Amino acid sequence: MLKTMNRNIFPFLILLMAGLLSQCASPLPPTGGAEDTIPPKVVAEESTPNFQTNFEKQRIDLEFNEWIVLEDVFNQVIVSPPLEGKLDVTLRGKTVRFNFPEGDTLRANTTYTINFGEAVKDLTEKNPAEDLRFVFSTGDELDSLRLQGQIFDAFAGTPEPEVLVMLYENLADTVVRTERPFYFGKTDEKGKFRIDNIREGDFKIFALKDVNFNYLYDLENEEIGFLAAPIRLDSSQNARIELRLFTEELPLSLKEEDTRRYGQAVLKLNRKPRDYQLTYDDFGQKLRINEMADSIKVWYDTEQQEYWKIYFQTDSSSSDTVQVRPLDRAAYLSEHPLECTNLNASSPKSINPIKQIKLNFNHPLTLIDTSLLLLLEDTLKTAVTPTFVEIDSSLGQQLSLRFPWKESMLYEVQLLPGALTDFFGQTNEDTIQQNYIVEQRTRFGNLNLTVNDLDSSKAYVIQLIFKKDQLVEESRTFGVSQFNQQYRLLAPGDYSVQVITDLNNNGRWDTGDYDEKRQPEPVRLLPLEQQLRANWEVDAELSLNAPPPPEKTEEEQK
Repeated sequence: MLKTMNRNIFPFLILLMAGLLSQCASPLPPTGGAEDTIPPKVVAEESTPNFQTNFEKQRIDLEFNEWIVLEDVFNQVIVSPPLEGKLDVTLRGKTVRFNFPEGDTLRANTTYTINFGEAVKDLTEKNPAEDLRFVFSTGDELDSLRLQGQIFDAFAGTPEPEVLVMLYENLADTVVRTERPFYFGKTDEKGKFRIDNIREGDFKIFALKDVNFNYLYDLENEEIGFLAAPIRLDSSQNARIELRLFTEELPLSLKEEDTRRYGQAVLKLNRKPRDYQLTYDDFGQKLRINEMADSIKVWYDTEQQEYWKIYFQTDSSSSDTVQVRPLDRAAYLSEHPLECTNLNASSPKSINPIKQIKLNFNHPLTLIDTSLLLLLEDTLKTAVTPTFVEIDSSLGQQLSLRFPWKESMLYEVQLLPGALTDFFGQTNEDTIQQNYIVEQRTRFGNLNLTVNDLDSSKAYVIQLIFKKDQLVEESRTFGVSQFNQQYRLLAPGDYSVQVITDLNNNGRWDTGDYDEKRQPEPVRLLPLEQQLRANWEVDAELSLNAPPPPEKTEEEQK
């Protein structure tokens, strides 16, 4: 009987063993089930012991409690003090393996930290391991001091992620360009950083957005932040700092030139044009120089067919020569007549009841014959006289008209042939026509703004900002402790006030300079607590000394 039973279950045992062997041969992670929100954790008993003293160079293994992946090692894994060679970080099953670069020698009596950032994540949901660090000392004890803080953009005030915060024992100013730091950390997505296991002493602190990943400030376009004086770290307290990140103003230079079109020589620069000299070969040509955001446009007009040169010189004594070749004037003007560039013939444009009508043109304007300008009101097209007509003085390519517009009224602007004369002596050959409809005042709101706690010994630039990035109006003030301004008929929405402390009273924000130990000019963004609504009037009283608003949670940001 027993023999018969064994024969009957034998096939079942074979199938059972085959199933078990297949599972053992393919140790795959489980699939399905509830979402995993728990980050992977190091299994200390199976890993190289952390926080060792008298450490000797060896392979470091970190065993985890679940299946993991290794991502972005180059940017995420940071060793402080830095090693010379290339890091060797690999994954073996559930184990992260760290090998020291060959040829690197560890410093004596030094605490090292290997910070893995968010390089290690679980396989299924990509939850990063939290605060994953391996710390050891080549001496008898671990250093235990901490430096933490936050990095902000100097102008926008927004947190700056992926910024190196570096500490130097060498306090010389040149060290940031010549030596790698002794300690360093990197900011997270909220601009926050923390550097642990620092020894007691005085340190130079420097923040760097390291474009070429060499831990040196050696590129002109790298963003930086610094404390002017060294900071003392000791056992009495852990330090906390804030730094403002900025790019130093680059020496003005000519990047590119464009002289392909008759009448326009465009000098493309590396930044906004300031502090330069422009001269040229003068043979009687007509010239107009317009400064743009990051270029200079030289309008010229001449009937002579000859080469001539423009000489561009900066404060740094560098100079460039731009050669303008003779081009066909008649051909250019026949292909590019004077035109309005912002017409909308299909439907009327909406205008604010207290704003100007503005017409833009492809060439600078030199003359307007107001007898050939018609402003017609209502569908009956009753002629009315504008109270203000002007060609803008900066670029000369905009014509502005003002009138006490009536709500919901239809207006038509007509510029009859010959009404406008441009830089080249051309006039508009055809009638330029545009219709406008005046919006109702109830669609807008009014703002009465007060900014308190200004320093009466300083100058300020005060900007009204719409939707975080749209400049509505800019004012300058000096010698007052309170700024008051009424803004009428603003579009409904969220507004903020940006206050620039204009330390050198030049009417603009100036960045910092490391060698001159000059910080960027202070900027405060003060949001209005109350949203401006249509047909509302808001009284907003702000203080330059108000504490910054608390950080929003992830839910509030959403």
